[in-house]
Amino acid sequence: MGKPEPPCYDGIVTNQKGVTIAAPGADCIPILFCDPVKKACGAAHSGWKGTLLGVSMATVNAMISEYGSDVKDILVVLGPSVGPCCFTLIQEEAKAFYDIDRYCVRQFESPNPYVDIRRATRILLERGGILPQNIQDDTIEDKSQNITLCTSCHPDKFFSHVRDGNNFGTQICFISIK
Repeated sequence: MGKPEPPCYDGIVTNQKGVTIAAPGADCIPILFCDPVKKACGAAHSGWKGTLLGVSMATVNAMISEYGSDVKDILVVLGPSVGPCCFTLIQEEAKAFYDIDRYCVRQFESPNPYVDIRRATRILLERGGILPQNIQDDTIEDKSQNITLCTSCHPDKFFSHVRDGNNFGTQICFISIK
């Protein structure tokens, strides 16, 4: 925030109080970032391509370079997105996720393996220095706190392109600094 807007982007950061930033998602992961020490926050939209391109760590790195955040202080929440139960890619595309971690892909030998973009995002964040306990996703132990539900499995709660095709809506996650 506060700089000229690029022609396209999937992440945004700010340290301005009272400014709300947001990330959309229908099956892509809306990701929120918070640095309570430097009073900075970020939001990113991470689909499977954005996951592979590193949008989550690009957002973290923007917080570090722009506001002096320490990677160890940054808290991350992965919002609702398509889960590995419902999301498939062709094998050639799924291989990039398999290369991150073989557990990111189920039934890898099939023509359309199931892919876990949330697991890949967590792994990439941890590799980038985000502390595991600072990431809230579907791996948390207290399932009543789980906000990373599969958008495709819950038509009563979420929109989903995977489930509904081109006739879908969008959820949005948002964050601001008080």
